[in-house]
Amino acid sequence: MLTTRLTTSEEKKLTEYCLQHGLSKSQVVKEALAQYLTKNSDVSAYESGQDLFGSASSNDTDRSTTYKERLKKMLNEKHSH
Repeated sequence: MLTTRLTTSEEKKLTEYCLQHGLSKSQVVKEALAQYLTKNSDVSAYESGQDLFGSASSNDTDRSTTYKERLKKMLNEKHSH
């Protein structure tokens, strides 16, 4: 359990936000704290999203390094009538 003090202005903004979004104050504070802790952890941005990087649906793992060659090939195929 944690108790925190807010200014009158902060309390008012939090209350208004909760009413607009249909959330409890506890939900908003927990989510904000989770985001803060994630943002300020020692994990790099790459490490945070590492599972999202890679071959995607193409299964080509070198797309970012071979894009110029692929682009040249596509343009040559398109304009070689």
